[in-house]
Amino acid sequence: MYRPMTAALPSFKCQWLVCGAMVLAAWSASIAFAEEPVEKKEEVAAEVVEEVIDAQPSESEQDQVNKANNPLADLMAVNLHNYYSPKLNGVPDESANTMWLRTVTPYWRLIPRVSLPIQVAPVADTSTTPTTYNAVTGIGDLNVFATFVVTPDESPAMVGIGPIYTAPTASNDALGAGKHQIGLAGLTVWSKGILLLGALVNYQIGVGGDSNKPRTQYIGAQPFMMLQLGKGYYLRSSPIWYFNIEDPGYNVPFGLGAGKAIITDKVVYNLFMEPQFSIAIRGVGLPAVQIFAGINLQFKTGGKEKKSAQAGRLVNQLRAEHSMRAQMQ
Repeated sequence: MYRPMTAALPSFKCQWLVCGAMVLAAWSASIAFAEEPVEKKEEVAAEVVEEVIDAQPSESEQDQVNKANNPLADLMAVNLHNYYSPKLNGVPDESANTMWLRTVTPYWRLIPRVSLPIQVAPVADTSTTPTTYNAVTGIGDLNVFATFVVTPDESPAMVGIGPIYTAPTASNDALGAGKHQIGLAGLTVWSKGILLLGALVNYQIGVGGDSNKPRTQYIGAQPFMMLQLGKGYYLRSSPIWYFNIEDPGYNVPFGLGAGKAIITDKVVYNLFMEPQFSIAIRGVGLPAVQIFAGINLQFKTGGKEKKSAQAGRLVNQLRAEHSMRAQMQ
């Protein structure tokens, strides 16, 4: 039997009324938002962008371990590095030790490093026959190296270059060169996944100081490699190759060791040990065998400021796009 559909008409009319009300409400809200001050819009946009940035996934463990071993990382750091040399070339039955105290305080793209050595070294006593050696302990020459990162943030490899200076601050003549030394240094780092590679090369020449001390001029090169094993553990190699230009001599060691990066919310603790053995050496007193060990502390400061700066850039970009669209309409 045919039944008229008049009973469904009221419901159909109600749906149209509801849709109309929703459209009217959305239109009213858009007008109200358009009438809000520009400053209020920017505040809302900034809050939204900050929330989006905070919601982004954090760095992977591999990236954090690579950053812990990256000398160009933009994190404030304090390093304690110790070189124990149980065997010295041409100096039998004697040993030496050098502990480096180093601070790193990045600012924008500038990464200055200040390093001060505390040394224990044998000093020859030529008044005796045969020659004997006496251990001398004290502070060595202060070194300052300012690296300016020249590559963009999105570059797969980082490159830094800058001046280097060594001051004659040694507390004993046997522990320093006695010269003001200036030069230039370059540093490059590349990392991907579990691998980090890099090299540091610097040239220094003495330009003044104690006239009784011999002239100084040398090249130092430090290739380094880090291979991650998982859970913060890694293999490492970071020997320093030394070439004396003024008094021809050299020391080319090879090193292989291991380390562990412990990552916390605010500090990254990086501990390592690396035995090094010279494969080519010329020069009395240079280390033929040494054990390189240390701890690096990186402090995760400024994260909120960096995110705020990133949010500001995105807000400015959105503002520029909105202005352009308004001009095209």
